[in-house]
Amino acid sequence: MAQLNPFVFNRPVSAEDLIDRDRETVQMLRLVEGGHAVRLSAPRRYGKTSLLRRLGDEAEMAGMNYVEVDFYGVLSRLDVAGRLEDAYETLRPGPQRIARAVIQTLRPAVSVGAAGVRLESRPQPEERLGRRLMGLLDLPVQLYERTGRRTLVAFDEFQALLAVDPGIDGLFRSRIQRHGEAASYVFAGSHPGLMAQLFGAHERPFFGQARSLPLEPLPNSDIVEHVGKRFAATGREVGPAIEPLLDLAAGHPQRAMLLAHHLWERTPDQGVAEAEHWQAALRDTFAEQDDALRATWDALEVKERAVFTALATGEPVFGARTLERFNLSKGGAQHAREALAHAGHIRRLDDVWRPVDPLLARWVIEFQHNGGKDLH
Repeated sequence: MAQLNPFVFNRPVSAEDLIDRDRETVQMLRLVEGGHAVRLSAPRRYGKTSLLRRLGDEAEMAGMNYVEVDFYGVLSRLDVAGRLEDAYETLRPGPQRIARAVIQTLRPAVSVGAAGVRLESRPQPEERLGRRLMGLLDLPVQLYERTGRRTLVAFDEFQALLAVDPGIDGLFRSRIQRHGEAASYVFAGSHPGLMAQLFGAHERPFFGQARSLPLEPLPNSDIVEHVGKRFAATGREVGPAIEPLLDLAAGHPQRAMLLAHHLWERTPDQGVAEAEHWQAALRDTFAEQDDALRATWDALEVKERAVFTALATGEPVFGARTLERFNLSKGGAQHAREALAHAGHIRRLDDVWRPVDPLLARWVIEFQHNGGKDLH
């Protein structure tokens, strides 16, 4: 029977497959056990959702209920209500029954067709929908009164709520602030600009209401251990190819697993991953990702592309050579850098601005900056 590739890169992984993040898990668990709110900020594909699920496992072992609400792509206040209801379906049987009973009392009446078959929900007036949302947000209180257990509620992609209703965070805050011992909250998001707007702007309801915990790049030692163990468990040895993989991945969790996936595919059974296998894996990776990388690049403004290229190649953004080459003013370069940071394409690490996605940076260097030379 053929070995299955052990590297998952296209979906959140289970808690046991999460690379490291022990420190972050312990820190968040300590905070939520004490009733503190946490703001988990991370770039896209940085393992945020996987970390939330590991935290959920730890919270349940510590005696809490755990609810995870994913707001990615949410479309309306009615959709928000549906996401909240669906999340409580994942509770353990006892708390789940309590939540279901409460949710049933919050739902609008339905009309039955003449044949007794068709059910149609009547349109909900905004006031009724508002009361329903308040009831759903207060579910942790109902659970606490009946079980005596604190509920940890994780709101994933919390910033997506702003697209639904710019003032909906006020509704959330008005209910959450009353929950005391009944609940703790983690607000997670992958859009740094919008998360900063929600929690860092004085006029927003959640200003200063959560401890910030940014996810940093993974240490190389943790990637080496993770990749090496999975190669060995499937009859392969990662060998010297691990070095260029680490250099390119730059601590990015998903990109490291993507590269390891293709390297494993190119390494023969019972073989060692050598330089030629790495080169083949690199070509496979960029061939697979080309459309997505090109779409990201095409969505940037011209000045944003110029600043990103400068950062990818290690050139000073405000240097005379950079400004002249890309026909930028210092003000234009500053505005473009702020826009890139707001959208999550770059971040500041160790007081240096760097591209978040190392594959996009490499793609820009090879296919844009250097005229499309082969990847090496």
